[in-house]
Amino acid sequence: MKKELLQAIDEEQFDSVVLYRLPYQTDNQIIIGNSEKIYNGINMHHCMDNGFVIEPFDNTKSYGLFINNLFSASFQQLSEAHTHKLTPHFSISSEESFLFEDDYDSYERSFEQMHQAIKSGKIDKVILSRIKCGPGVKHEQIIPLYNALEQKYPHAFVYVFSSPFSGTWIGAGPELLLQQRNNKLSTVSLAGTIPNSPGHSWSPKEYDEQEMVTNYIEHVLIHHQVDKIEYGHAETIDAGQVKHLCTTFNFEFEKLNGNQIGLLYDLHPTPAVCGMPKEESYQLILNTESHQRQFYSGFLGPVNNGHYQFYVNIRCMQVLQSKTALFVGGGLTKDSECKKEWHETELKAQTLLSVLKNI
Repeated sequence: MKKELLQAIDEEQFDSVVLYRLPYQTDNQIIIGNSEKIYNGINMHHCMDNGFVIEPFDNTKSYGLFINNLFSASFQQLSEAHTHKLTPHFSISSEESFLFEDDYDSYERSFEQMHQAIKSGKIDKVILSRIKCGPGVKHEQIIPLYNALEQKYPHAFVYVFSSPFSGTWIGAGPELLLQQRNNKLSTVSLAGTIPNSPGHSWSPKEYDEQEMVTNYIEHVLIHHQVDKIEYGHAETIDAGQVKHLCTTFNFEFEKLNGNQIGLLYDLHPTPAVCGMPKEESYQLILNTESHQRQFYSGFLGPVNNGHYQFYVNIRCMQVLQSKTALFVGGGLTKDSECKKEWHETELKAQTLLSVLKNI
């Protein structure tokens, strides 16, 4: 791999770079290629291609990306020579006009607007997100930051991608949206969040939230007439400074072609990043939040000839010239309290901030 990768970088026939590591895997992956914008969502042609998909939260206002695979390889750790050669190819965006960083007062106003919709009975759950700014990251710190994240969070899908259209994004999240391997598919229902520390245990609020999402996923799968649905009890998964309840679904889906895309977009955006009912919470988010989510709470992952693994982009940040923009959110229900929800987003931000401060 060493000589071939250096040769591929030297040929400079690419404009985009992806590094990623799947949950609980030891090997990292690199893809270099060229990116194209995707409007109004991906299709089955993208899933049958070979490369990497990045889809935004709202594809009516933001474009997605497809990075084709000109060269790819597995690696344990990039050598100094590879790191030195790759570093100049990471694009850092200078566009900071989208940036709206909530202070507590502005967050509280958004919370009250969303909570009122829940108390009125229009919505059961909605996710309120915010941007928290962190320290800047220099070009030469991007790969060390990725290395630190993939070492610290073995449970997560860890990635960094860079294209001239998007700049550089980095993330580490545990939520599988949809995986397809030889007609065997998987997804998860992820809900409920508490601090990942002694003395904190699950309450009825988190279990109710998890059951709500699990029932929703089951309804979507039944609607799409999938076969042999299997799922068990909710398990606790670590996610850095917090932990979640997670139920894994395994099933089969013989009807290929466009039907998998329909299932994908019935699952996306998931209740963990949007809310329930889906359309009402989606519109409330668009009408309430003061920032554009962009790729936060979208999905991303590798595709290879009909096999794909898409993860929800829930712990992520964009690298800007003078700072980083960290995107974090939390699910609001009728029992939510503003100060607790704000504290939860602060904890979630530490997933990335704790690593940022040490590179």
